[in-house]
Amino acid sequence: MKKKLLAVVLCVVTACALFVSAGADEAKDTVTFSLQQAVDYALENSAAIKLSYTAVDKAEVGYREAKSAYDKADDAGGLSREERMLMSSQMLFENYKLTEGFYKEMADMGRTLAKKGREQTIETVKMAVQNAYFNLLFVKEKAQIQKSILDSAKKDMDIANKKYELGMVSQVDVLSSEAALESAKLGYNTALRDLEYQVMSFNKTLGLPLKTEVTLTDSLAFEEPPEADLEERVTLALQNRYEVIAAKEQYRVNELNHKLTLGWYPENTFATRQARYDMENSHHKLVSAEQDVELSVRKAYMDMQSAYESIRVLGKNVERLEKAYDIARLRYDTGMATSQEVVNALNALNDIKLQRLQAIHGYNLAKIQFEASSGIGVAAPGGF
Repeated sequence: MKKKLLAVVLCVVTACALFVSAGADEAKDTVTFSLQQAVDYALENSAAIKLSYTAVDKAEVGYREAKSAYDKADDAGGLSREERMLMSSQMLFENYKLTEGFYKEMADMGRTLAKKGREQTIETVKMAVQNAYFNLLFVKEKAQIQKSILDSAKKDMDIANKKYELGMVSQVDVLSSEAALESAKLGYNTALRDLEYQVMSFNKTLGLPLKTEVTLTDSLAFEEPPEADLEERVTLALQNRYEVIAAKEQYRVNELNHKLTLGWYPENTFATRQARYDMENSHHKLVSAEQDVELSVRKAYMDMQSAYESIRVLGKNVERLEKAYDIARLRYDTGMATSQEVVNALNALNDIKLQRLQAIHGYNLAKIQFEASSGIGVAAPGGF
């Protein structure tokens, strides 16, 4: 009995070991994505998109049921005297709205918004992947810059120590180099943690296990802004954006409700005043939505242009500060400058490199935002 029990235990332990080993091997697998491949993968596997298709199916059923009820409905004149006496005024009004197609139109609005919501969900997932992709590219390149800063600081530290041993520099120069080295280590370690987080964030966006190792084949580059007729983009946005479509649909339904209410109740009743308020309020929201959409298109265009211009300016500043650093290094090597002057020149150069990298990153995100601004748009955070 003990031998059998021991054999079972050994089998379980072996199986667990194999499972852990397989899991470890699986975790080491690297997935490679271009930007388009990452988008395609997310669109194919997104739970939010699948849910949006379910929402459309549900809305289609709701519309069919509402249309069936409308087709079968009788107005109050078709009811017997006894049936009409049993119905309250509100019930008779609801029956009137049913026969006039109000609830069919409401269901049609729900169907329209479900379909447009599906389009918006697809666009939202697409943009989320694009943002995550560029965020990961950004932190990868930032980590590389921080690594070069660390390498330079180590080199400067070695030079300072050797010069100090030869009596060519003071201890102040050594301490200055040590401080620069510690600062470089901190910057590099912080960049590595940012990189680790962005990898997990990217994986989450695509629906991958958080620890999946990924390789990105695209680079954080930039091209000239696309030529665009801004007024045409605004016109397209007013036709395509979900916010405007939803506001128009709500106004259409509320306008019909107001018309039907006026045809049933006297104008000075609470019901008609409420229906009028709802109609006017939805019209106000429609106008506001159209202004917000136009503003968002123009703002996206301005952001894209500003980011592109900053890249050019910062690129020229990088060239200037590279020359300034070379001069400071040469003066230090000839004993005409202190190590602190070299450190300051290097810090200024590295800061402007990081600023330029940030500008390129911001430009790519702004370009995506502008290109999407005249389409269906994206859902608000937490909206899909």
